[in-house]
Formats: sequence, C-alpha cells, structure tokens
Amino acid sequence: MKSTSFSIKLATAGFMLILISSQAIWVTFSPVVTYVASDLNTSVELVGLLAVTYPVFFLILTIPSGILLDRNFKFWLLFGVTTTFLGSVVRFAFTNYWWFFFAQLLGAVGQPFLLNGIVPFSSRLFEEKKSALIISILSFSMYLGTIIALGTGTILYSAGGIQLLISLPAAFGILGFILLVLAIMQVNFVKNEEKQSSLKTMGNILKRRDLWLIALILGFGVAVFDNLSTWLQPALRDTGLENIAGDAVAISIILGLIGTIIIPRYIANKNARTMYLRIVTILITIFFITLIMTVNSLFIFTFLGISGLLMIPAYPIIMDWISRFNKKDVHGSATGFVGLISRIVSVSLTFSAMFFIGSSRFYFSFLTISLVLAFIISLMLPKDKKMEDLMK
Repeated sequence: MKSTSFSIKLATAGFMLILISSQAIWVTFSPVVTYVASDLNTSVELVGLLAVTYPVFFLILTIPSGILLDRNFKFWLLFGVTTTFLGSVVRFAFTNYWWFFFAQLLGAVGQPFLLNGIVPFSSRLFEEKKSALIISILSFSMYLGTIIALGTGTILYSAGGIQLLISLPAAFGILGFILLVLAIMQVNFVKNEEKQSSLKTMGNILKRRDLWLIALILGFGVAVFDNLSTWLQPALRDTGLENIAGDAVAISIILGLIGTIIIPRYIANKNARTMYLRIVTILITIFFITLIMTVNSLFIFTFLGISGLLMIPAYPIIMDWISRFNKKDVHGSATGFVGLISRIVSVSLTFSAMFFIGSSRFYFSFLTISLVLAFIISLMLPKDKKMEDLMK
C-alpha cells in the first residue's frame, strides 16, 4: 500500500511530539529537585540520578539501537515510541521514588531508538531535498522538549505539585503515540537495499574516516554547549557576572532553535556542510579567545547568542551528512556510532571542566582548546563535493 501524504505528515507530527515527550521526561524534575526530594521523602542525589539514567542508557544502547533500526525500522521505532509513551504515563500510578525510577528507565531505554531514528525516518520517507528540512524539524523538537521542561518546571510544580509537573511530558507522549501509531500503519518505509550482518555493517562504519571526524566535531561542539549549560555560572563568579549566566545560556538556546529551523536546509542546498563547520568553529574560537582576555556582560550575551545561533544547528547538519553520504541501509547504525563517539567526548570534557571553573580565564581557555581541536578536525573533513563523487 502506497504511503499517503497525509499519513506521512501525521507520522512526522507524532514523531515530533514523542521526541518532545522523551526529552521532557529526561529533565522533568531538574528545575525542582529539592522540592521533589522532600515530597518523595528521599535524597536530592537520588532525584538527580533520574536524569543521569538518560546519558547512561544512551551510551549503552546507541550502537545496538542503530543496528536494530536498520534491521527493522518500523518495529524498533515503535518500540522506542512505546517505551517513551509508557515512561510518560505510568508515573501517574504511584507517587513513589522507585516507581518514578522505573518510569524513567522506560524513557531512557526509548531515547536512543528515537534519536537514532531521526535520520532513517527522514531518508526513508522523504526525497533527498526535503530530508534535510525534516531532520532540522525533528532536531528542533528534540531541543524544544528539554527547553519546555526546564522552562515550565518551577511554574507547573508551584501550581499543582508533582502531578501537574508530570502531566506535561504525558500530554506530549499520549498525543505523539496516538498520531504515530495511527499513521505508521499506513506508511511504507523504504526497505534495505541489501542485507548484511551487523558485524560487517559496524566494520564498514568503523572504516569510514568521515564518520570518525564528524563524531569528534560533534563531541567537541556538544561539550562546549553542555559546559556552558552546566558550569558557566560558577565560572563567572570571579568576575561578578554569575547572575547573568542563566539568561545568557537561555538566549543562546533560543537563537539556536531559530537557527536549527533555518540554517541546515540552506547549507544542504548549497552543499556547504564542511565549509559551514569550518567557518563556525573558527568564528566561535575567536569569540572565546576574546572572552579569555576580556569578560563583560555585553561580550557574554553577544558571543554566546551568536554561538548558539550557529553552533546548535551543527547537530542537524551533521545528521544530514550521515543521511546524504551513507546508504539508507546503515543510517541507524551510522547515527548510533556518531552518537556514541560524540557522547564519550562531550561527557568526558564536561566532567573535566569542573577543574577549571575557579577562574573565568581558565574556564574559557579550556573551552577554546575544545573549539581549536574541532576546527583542526574540520580541516581534515572532505568537502561535500568529494563525498558526492565517492557516493556515485
């Protein structure tokens, strides 16, 4: 049965909503950790552990989920959608920490299948020219889920406690699940062109120099963003500007969301992915070198705002690289591999940054080193035209 335009649009809308739910489940309690710990009669550390389950399970499942998505995309995408949906709704059954932990595990298990499903979903349902736009829209939804949860957490908790707080991810999860399940039955995804063993697939991916390079670029880029979100406030303490850290990061994220919708499709149409990564990394490197020498509120807001606008769209651009320069058969596995390497790099550097937050100068120097490394690696990345020639 041929997929209808309406069913494809419905499936895309459902996928967007379930991505928002997944990310919202991740950080549901982060804005109100101390209050939730008191309500559940448990420690702050244990409540914080709920969010930690997501990166841990992503590292464990990113490669297996990618391989499984390549094997049977519709089934394993539905698996990720279903576990996410359950993670969002079962929390209503009991107001108990260990029940919430169980629900969080369901969401954490589903996330790798959703994130690694973005590229194959886009490439198997949409023509090449539109695929980049769909990747951008789905990436936008991913970021939006985190921002909505963090931005509304305190307000929802103040208005209705834990029950209202957990209602937001559930609302997105229920609607996304219904739309995607209804639509996906009417959708025919492009089948694998050839079947090969998982071992051979991963062996071929490990030989791809470009995938190693974009994984490292993504890892260093995400590390800078995660560091700003995590450590900017204490790092600015010696300058007396720590109170502007939250607003500066928020503006960076908002501008990044705008960039995510606009920039990747334009870059894909111009076949300028490599050039974009090179220009952005060197430009942001210059910003942070400036911050090493002079820190003031104007520079913080301006440089972080522009950095967010340009840096956050690099994620869908890199996902589009995977889509454009790999066969559809391995899009899930390639995405999983890039996700694993990049996450190892970003997590390692985010933990390492805590040793440099005593001085803003040392902190921005540490981030600058990451950006310089990203720029050097981008110089090794083949240009788009060369990759297109290799694909022929």
